[in-house]
Amino acid sequence: MVPVKTVPELIAYAKVNPGKINMTSSGIGSGNHIFGELFKMRTSVNLVHVPYPRAGPALVDLLGGQVQVMFASMSSSIEYVRAGKLRALAVTT
Repeated sequence: MVPVKTVPELIAYAKVNPGKINMTSSGIGSGNHIFGELFKMRTSVNLVHVPYPRAGPALVDLLGGQVQVMFASMSSSIEYVRAGKLRALAVTT
């Protein structure tokens, strides 16, 4: 797990650890991949994209610590957040 609790902390952590944080998505060109790439461009951070064929396997590896960041949908992640297994840093619309 990345030791951050806010988006500014994530940006700062990623800037001092370039290329060491894996960002997963449910596939190349998926919504969460595009959001992640936009985040990278807007913040000038270097996250390594690790695409999965679907959100389910991506969440499994996020929960298992193989990847550290995901721009997940609320519906796929809210129960893990409520259970304390994931930390939500922000909500977008």
